[in-house]
Amino acid sequence: MIKHKNENNISQKIGRNFSKHAHTYDNHAQLQKLMAEKLASFLPSDTPEQILEIGCGTGLFTKYLLAKQAKKIFLNDISPGMIKHMRLKISLPPYSQIILGNAEILKFQMVDMIAANAVFQWFKNPRIVLGRLKTYIKENGSLVFSTFGPSTLAELRKVTPLESPALLLSKNEWCKLIQEAGFTVNLSTKESHKTFFPSTLSLLKNLQQIGSAPTQMTSPKILRQLINDYDDICFTKQGVYANWELLYFSAINKQ
Repeated sequence: MIKHKNENNISQKIGRNFSKHAHTYDNHAQLQKLMAEKLASFLPSDTPEQILEIGCGTGLFTKYLLAKQAKKIFLNDISPGMIKHMRLKISLPPYSQIILGNAEILKFQMVDMIAANAVFQWFKNPRIVLGRLKTYIKENGSLVFSTFGPSTLAELRKVTPLESPALLLSKNEWCKLIQEAGFTVNLSTKESHKTFFPSTLSLLKNLQQIGSAPTQMTSPKILRQLINDYDDICFTKQGVYANWELLYFSAINKQ
């Protein structure tokens, strides 16, 4: 989640990275848990009959969707390891179906709602993806998702030469893309959040344990310089801090 990089095989790299760290994800994904709880308040009051969750991961947001007791829920993720871990901790109902693969290119059935927590920042071309997702949502159905804004890890991105595939768009940019895809935005908000870590190295390790570490690592010398530079900017009595910009959206497919 450092700088955007466009590679042909980046989706496979993301999937492998999340699978590698699936067993540690829940212990370190405190921010994603917070986002899941907030996003749950954006869900429609009426229970959708059919739901698709994109990037279900280990099920942090899935539990809120299962509480809706829909007739059918499709759970998608690009990472086999994350799916495997979710199956171990959640007793999935018989009306659920796992769909493994990259949501940017998969074909889905028509549903009443598509939801995703902390996922859309991984899309290489969100304009195209939003247009495709609209074709899978029934008339007056919902699109509900959270993602990260451009202030996320701004200090780290300032000092590091490392790269990551995450795309950090502003709330206004997302709203424009959602509307261009043919949705009507009925709710959007952003929040600022600050987390503290004992050291810069522990921050980098945390990003690694949730599968969000830079895709291209560097030499020990450059890494030491990165740590020193970040300590100079962000060190406090509480440890080093990291800033996050959290974005939430709810849109309706009015045809």
